[in-house]
Amino acid sequence: MNALPVDDLYRIQVRQLRDYAMFLIDVNGMLCSWNEGVEQLLGYSEDEWLGKHASLIFTPAERAVEVCQSEMQNTRDHGSSTDIRWHRRKDGSEFFAHGFMNSVRNDSGALMGYSKVLSDETARKQLQDSLTESNAALEQFAYVASHDMQEPLRTMSAYAQLLIKRYAGKLDPDADAFLSFIVGGSARMSALIRDLLTFAQITTETERPSSIALDEDLETALTNLTETVVETGAIITHDPLPTIPADRGQMIRLFQNLVGNAIKYRKPAEPPVIHITARQQGPEWVISVQDNGIGFNPKYASTIFQPFKRLHTNDTYPGTGVGLAICRRIVDAHGGRLWAESEPGKGSTFHFTLPLEGKPPGHYTAPVTGSLGP
Repeated sequence: MNALPVDDLYRIQVRQLRDYAMFLIDVNGMLCSWNEGVEQLLGYSEDEWLGKHASLIFTPAERAVEVCQSEMQNTRDHGSSTDIRWHRRKDGSEFFAHGFMNSVRNDSGALMGYSKVLSDETARKQLQDSLTESNAALEQFAYVASHDMQEPLRTMSAYAQLLIKRYAGKLDPDADAFLSFIVGGSARMSALIRDLLTFAQITTETERPSSIALDEDLETALTNLTETVVETGAIITHDPLPTIPADRGQMIRLFQNLVGNAIKYRKPAEPPVIHITARQQGPEWVISVQDNGIGFNPKYASTIFQPFKRLHTNDTYPGTGVGLAICRRIVDAHGGRLWAESEPGKGSTFHFTLPLEGKPPGHYTAPVTGSLGP
């Protein structure tokens, strides 16, 4: 039995492939090849397909020719193009598809036509839309719930404090302790609700300045932390940071949370020393916040970014357990990654990335000392 030539095997394989619509378009936009995926995804038999203009699969119908020609022009200019958009089937129904188009040229470089591959992404699109809708509903619920819960908490705390002020020492010691527990619990619950509201709102804050100097965002975050920095004698320095498109408020919150954590988890016997660096790595910036604190076991490096996952009791290190989850959500919203490296007793370094879409840092920025350190 003679084996088929490789070219013939390839053509048969392409023709019989049903999961992807694969076809050729000539320089005038006419369809000149067909595979079974065309019938599977678009509903056209070979006879119904060949010789038709490729615009028949594009939407909206009134601009189909224009959209088709624009895609061919883009492919002709750049050699290839990708798109993800709605397309039209033979029966008029639409499906969401990821498309890849390449220019086809002969040995001398003359354009012969275009190859096109379509994959059906409708199910993924529907799932994404469903998740977006669910997230929006959850964010709205979180906002309403947190707003409505704050008022009764303030009332409980206010009356508990009034009882302490009026009856301190007049009741038995247990009663004084119980009232203190109520005030403390109300304060912690109020802080938790505020953090949850912040966590829910991150993806709803869509305003992005055209460019932001991260040096300025860090300086603002450190100003917000002035009292804590002075109280602990923290020494905070940083290298030049880039200017990139980002949400200014979220960047300030990100630095404030990371630096605030570095100060909180300090060693009792020495002041916290924190240094922030930035370096270019491929298509992104890597920003690192390094400290000399107590550190943690590396096996918890992923756990700490989950909401309410804490490595210490509230009595030892007060907090809501949402701060690092907020940091991760901010970084995710900017298309970056966040991770941590640490060892017990040897400090921690938190790294986050941001897309490389701005100017590199210029002159060196002096260490932040004075009122923010010894």
